[in-house]
Amino acid sequence: MKKGMVGSWQIDNLPIPLQFMAFADAYLDSGDRLCKVLSRSTRKRSYPRGAVVLFLTYHAIELFLKAAILYRYPKEGLHHNVEQLHNRYRALYPAKRYEFIVPFKTEYLGFEPSQLAEKKRSMPTQDKVNRYPSNKKGEVWDGVFVFEPNSFQPIIAQLQADFARLKNEIFKQGAAQ
Repeated sequence: MKKGMVGSWQIDNLPIPLQFMAFADAYLDSGDRLCKVLSRSTRKRSYPRGAVVLFLTYHAIELFLKAAILYRYPKEGLHHNVEQLHNRYRALYPAKRYEFIVPFKTEYLGFEPSQLAEKKRSMPTQDKVNRYPSNKKGEVWDGVFVFEPNSFQPIIAQLQADFARLKNEIFKQGAAQ
């Protein structure tokens, strides 16, 4: 084995929820590091790199939510919809001490209820917009998407603080209500 090599054996002995948590921390840390690079370097700053920061952060939240849900309810059927995962998390952890803000909420303003359902169906999910420049048909996403690293850095910092607090609250204390 090569010196410095890392492998899945580092987390194989952890319960599945804590494996998800380890990945959530890694994705958030990686997003934080890239965001800091983009904050400092206008040469490296680009929308594709900003989209990577957004994807890493979004995926970290998804994995955190899955970790918490699986810890409480190991047989839960999981998916990739962060908004629905967050709703399930809040149902399983309703106490105020478990609250945190998920920054990837989509708001639909100015639509009638009948229009709203169609708009929600036709809009790409955040994880797709931040992973791919276009849809499966090769059409660019409808809308304008932006990223500004200096204003996103505090959001990542808050998520890091929330993850640390909630990890302690949920996993180390047995998630007692």
